[in-house]
Amino acid sequence: MDEKLEFPLVAHHRVIVTAEAKDLEVMRRLFADFELVGPIAEARASSGGKYASISVSVRFPDRDEMSRFDEQLKLVPGVKMVL
Repeated sequence: MDEKLEFPLVAHHRVIVTAEAKDLEVMRRLFADFELVGPIAEARASSGGKYASISVSVRFPDRDEMSRFDEQLKLVPGVKMVL
C-alpha cells in the first residue's frame, strides 16, 4: 500500500533502545533540531530489563525532514528499532 502523506504532519514514535542507551539527555540533544510536540517520555523497560522505550512526537514540515529524523536516529548507539 502506497500511502500519500500530507505535510506538515505530526508523527508519534516509540524508540526502542538498549537499557544502557536510554539516556534522555542524548535523545534531547538529537531531537533539538526538530519540532517536538510535547515532552520526550521514557516508557517502561522490557520484562527482562534488556530494552527500554522512549516516546516522542515530532512535527515534520516535509518528507525530507522526516527522513533526516530517521537517519539521525540510526546514528545513535543502542537504538534498536523505531516504531
